[in-house]
Amino acid sequence: MVDQPQLGGPMEWFGWNDDSQDTDYPPTGYELLKRPAKPGKPVNVWTYIRLDHLYDISEDSSTIHFHLTVRLKWNDTRLRFAPNPQNAESKNRIVKADSIWHPSLRVLKDMSHRNPLESAKVSYLGEVTYTAHYDAKVWTEIDFSHYPFDSHKIVVDVSSYRYSADRVILNMTNFDPNMVNLEALSGPMWRVVQFNQKSVPNKRTVYLDNDSVVEIELYVRRRVINPLVVMILPMGLLGILSTTPLFISIEKFSDRVTIASTGCFTILLFHNIVNEYFPKMGYLTWLHYYTIFTNVYIFGAFFAVMALQVLHRSEGGKTVPGRREQVNNCLARASHSTPAQTPLIHSRPGAGRSASGDFGAIKKIGELKRQSEAKNFYYLPRSPSWQVVTPFACGERRPFARCCNNFMAIGFCIGYAFFNVFMFALEYENW
Repeated sequence: MVDQPQLGGPMEWFGWNDDSQDTDYPPTGYELLKRPAKPGKPVNVWTYIRLDHLYDISEDSSTIHFHLTVRLKWNDTRLRFAPNPQNAESKNRIVKADSIWHPSLRVLKDMSHRNPLESAKVSYLGEVTYTAHYDAKVWTEIDFSHYPFDSHKIVVDVSSYRYSADRVILNMTNFDPNMVNLEALSGPMWRVVQFNQKSVPNKRTVYLDNDSVVEIELYVRRRVINPLVVMILPMGLLGILSTTPLFISIEKFSDRVTIASTGCFTILLFHNIVNEYFPKMGYLTWLHYYTIFTNVYIFGAFFAVMALQVLHRSEGGKTVPGRREQVNNCLARASHSTPAQTPLIHSRPGAGRSASGDFGAIKKIGELKRQSEAKNFYYLPRSPSWQVVTPFACGERRPFARCCNNFMAIGFCIGYAFFNVFMFALEYENW
């Protein structure tokens, strides 16, 4: 078994403090494009990849933006040198990465096309340690149909763009996924739940049929607090607001239609404002379906209020302004009516009283009659302002419009509750 080289601790990833630098190195006659291996044999390159940070995942361009650090080790006997016995620090030399042979790694499907920051050091035994920092923006196939409760498995390939698997083999060192600080890798909108890497010696890529590749497997999950508070919760509250007109007395049409129309205009304005938060894609996501049903629900409540009012009017029902007008007409008729004077005058003893006393009694009787008619009208049976009677209590004494209103109020509430439970339960297992 081949011993795996030690790639150093975390403090050695960005530089070495105990090394000397020699600008005359590598030696004269060094062939930069010649591989450090026997003819027909591949170069074994020990590879370790570290994900430093996940910046963002773009829904519009289906790209993932991250920072990556790659460390490689291989042996190049042509770079051996004799160290100074008097100086222990002379066992290593820092050289320019483009002055010696290296595998020329690339991040496949990188759309940024930025050159990595490279550094290299060579030991006196010819062991080369190469470090490169990549700021990559990789295109990948991402399914956002479960947005905003989506989680993804993203695979990023790192390989050599000059050599195939029969010339360079990228071997993995011992990698422990449990040692990775996932929270430090996560970004503001995405959380990394798992990070792994493995070596694939012969993989068919877009460049080569037999490419030696290191696969980086990244499992990410969206942070749902922001879309839940900004988009989903307001739509749910608007849906509840649009149901409240059905709980108001059917006679108060102005209050019912005002609240219902306010819900319709508000959901349209709200959708126009938060439209920029929706992912720009050609298919519908979970949030699109939730928004469509909420719009249908709110407008359905508005049309239900209008239909119930038409049905209530067709049964001869009155609204609150209509009742007030009818009371005023009743009082006007009572004030102009002439009371029956003869039975009252002749039935009372002492018919010889003055005319002023008789007319005073007549006036009092007329006033009592008007008050009685107005009282009987005001106390006609009608529904309170905020009350929904059990639909099964609807009998002959209750108009059909009020029974339909009761059924619709309870039906809208139960339907909207079942819809929310179904939609969130559908995504809970996937998320």
